Amino acid sequence: MRSTTRLGSALAFARTNHGLLTTEALRSEGFSTEQVRDLVADRVLERIIRGLYRLAGSRTRLQDIAACLLRHPSARGSHVSALYVHGVEVEPPRRPHFTLPADRGSGTRLGVAHRSPLLPVDCTIRQGLRVTTLARAIVDSAEVLPTERLAEVVNESVSRKLVRIPEVVAAAGRAESAPGRAGLGRLRAVLASWTDAIEPGSPTEAAAIRRIRSFGLPAPTTQHEVYDDDGTFVARLDMAWPDHLVGREYVSARWHRPDRIEADELRLQRLEELGWSMDNLYRYQLQPNEVDWLRMLAAEMTGARSTSA
Repeated sequence: MRSTTRLGSALAFARTNHGLLTTEALRSEGFSTEQVRDLVADRVLERIIRGLYRLAGSRTRLQDIAACLLRHPSARGSHVSALYVHGVEVEPPRRPHFTLPADRGSGTRLGVAHRSPLLPVDCTIRQGLRVTTLARAIVDSAEVLPTERLAEVVNESVSRKLVRIPEVVAAAGRAESAPGRAGLGRLRAVLASWTDAIEPGSPTEAAAIRRIRSFGLPAPTTQHEVYDDDGTFVARLDMAWPDHLVGREYVSARWHRPDRIEADELRLQRLEELGWSMDNLYRYQLQPNEVDWLRMLAAEMTGARSTSA
């Protein structure tokens, strides 16, 4: 009868790796090949693939993802698997998805491998696992999720304040430079209701004004023209509260024109010199759960010096 070999301090490795053990970790604790076989035979360990084991009966969805990452040290959990690690209400795929650098091999039966460049800004650690950020996970999931399900993921993630739309837009821009990127058209369609510009005189502008008034703030003057002390035209503001020198400009989160940056900065600088407090208003902020911009607006109007004083 075989005697069960005690794992001892090797359990410390397993506890920090979702119940997983590698051959290297076991050997570093002094276990021989024969002793590891005994542990498997005695049902203390279960063999996953060559060189990788789990504590018997410990299998979880997170452990499956962790196994891929132990097998591929340069990999990041990605796509729907990363959504799951970030806490989004999704059913994780039976075979985890992970992303490898473009120059790395991807042969494995543990999961579904993707190859794509990943910048540090798109990588993080959640629940002890190396994964892509939630913004990048949403972008990648556009490759594998139908439009309706992708929309549900975006709405849940934003509503729960797990991610902000500009972060998703920025991650999509970085991913778009990779060749063969699929799903971006589907993602753009989903983000359109959040990122399309607010047009003056549009129903969206009317909705913004309703939100402002329902928050207890006065309605703004729209398309307000600002002149300096010499009567020179400075700017036309989308929304303004002239008595408080507070203004808001409509911005599309989708487009950021490089050729306008310098002119916009000079315009903003001139407004600030005249005492105006300015900020941008994005369409996604009109969602019912978005109230921070209204609180900031109220604070500026309360603290700003009135021009009629």
